[in-house]
Amino acid sequence: MQITYLEDLEITPNEFFEMGRVGVMMFQQGQIDKAQTIFEGLIELDPRNAAAHSALGAIYTLKKVDVKAIKHLQQAILLDSEQIAPYVNLGEINLRRGNLEEGIANLKTAIELDPNENHFAARRARIMVHKIFQIVSLKNN
Repeated sequence: MQITYLEDLEITPNEFFEMGRVGVMMFQQGQIDKAQTIFEGLIELDPRNAAAHSALGAIYTLKKVDVKAIKHLQQAILLDSEQIAPYVNLGEINLRRGNLEEGIANLKTAIELDPNENHFAARRARIMVHKIFQIVSLKNN
């Protein structure tokens, strides 16, 4: 049964990683469509790669293609539940869709996975939670 094309195409783990780095670089440069193409290709090569699913989910989150984003973010978590970014992106989607409790739960998980407060995505989660509580506090006053 064919699970991954990496072996068939003789792509080394380092080559796969470098393709991912190019995708990240494209994303950081604002070339979102090119990054999306790269990460879609990486998932075709290795559908078990949690980081590629997380990255593609982040791209779809940014593009507000929520159904596809949720699919890839949930797959990323299924493959590696210790990743922080998928929880933050799921939190953002849930908040955007009005699912406040679920969104806060996603963000809380991201924060709990970063006890030393080092991860950029967890910092983003902390900011979102802080803003939510500011808004709730203003509404209650």
